[in-house]
Amino acid sequence: MSVLVQASDLRRFVTEVFTTCGLETSAAAAAADVVCYADEHGFTTHGSNALFNIYAPRLRDGRISATAKAEVVRDMGAIALVNGNGGLGLLAMTAATDLAAHKASANGIGMVAVQGSSHFGSAGFYSQRLSEQGLIGFALTNCGAQGVAPPLGGTVRMLGTNPLSVAVPSGENDPFVLDMSTTVVATGKIAAAKMRGAELPEGWLYDSDGQAVTDPQRYFDGTADVAWLGGPLATGGAKGFGLGLLVDILCGPLAGAAFGPTRKVLNGEPLPDTDVGHVAIAIDPAAFRAPEAFAAGIDELLGTVRDCPPTRPGGKVTYPGAPEAARRATSLAHGVELPDTVAANVRALAADLGVAEPQALTTEVPA
Repeated sequence: MSVLVQASDLRRFVTEVFTTCGLETSAAAAAADVVCYADEHGFTTHGSNALFNIYAPRLRDGRISATAKAEVVRDMGAIALVNGNGGLGLLAMTAATDLAAHKASANGIGMVAVQGSSHFGSAGFYSQRLSEQGLIGFALTNCGAQGVAPPLGGTVRMLGTNPLSVAVPSGENDPFVLDMSTTVVATGKIAAAKMRGAELPEGWLYDSDGQAVTDPQRYFDGTADVAWLGGPLATGGAKGFGLGLLVDILCGPLAGAAFGPTRKVLNGEPLPDTDVGHVAIAIDPAAFRAPEAFAAGIDELLGTVRDCPPTRPGGKVTYPGAPEAARRATSLAHGVELPDTVAANVRALAADLGVAEPQALTTEVPA
């Protein structure tokens, strides 16, 4: 079962959690924007569940600084480097995204790298923040030095899921918003399945012999690993692995942040998931052609894809961003759907911090 909560009350709750954990009011509201974006669009592993599992605990024990301010440490024309100073990645990346937009308006393109940061939530929030300003937006992040997946054909976990997102504005259609991990699935979904006691779809995990594994516990036992996008080498896993490496290159060595494939990991030394790196890129289509002509071209492209005859009678063809836009509209109109395991975590966090939990609406949604 899932529980519906009013979107405005969920936002109130998330904001109060952040202020209770030490953030200033304006910073708490900005961080809540990112968390609620994920819940409203259906990415619950990166929304309230991350608030419970990552942000609140680490703010409370000091692993993430509640008072840190992101600062620009290098600025040159269309590019900049930002240091998050150990604060919330939600805030550091929002600042970097806005700076990239400012630079794109002046130069046609803006690129901002971030070092010294932490988990930044749903990548689509930042790329879509740029698309809402008429820009093409890119958002990338690594997982610091934390290893959750081995290189293709390897045995040592040394890369993160290394997600990336791209958003493109349109005229009449919902914007194109691609938000993906470079592994076949985010590890949060494996954890969510474990909490539910559910098996995983075949193809998410593989053991060292290349056999598919459906028990989520095997990932946490270290006896099975999450697959790269594309699966094994024979089915295109080199594509996901290559993208994962690219994200680490841009968000690690280029940004001056931590990255997973270092000699220490081969020596078995524990590596923290701190000093996470991000990259925000903004492109102004007006630098290339009239905005109206660009929007018309995107509308024709996306509209034609949407109107393609489906393979099954009554089916529907869509594109990245459109289903999520529909989900958000439903969330705002009828309530944000939280799986019962996430709702339970929200209630526990509310009780622990002495914050009023978001009120559940009367309707419960079957799983």
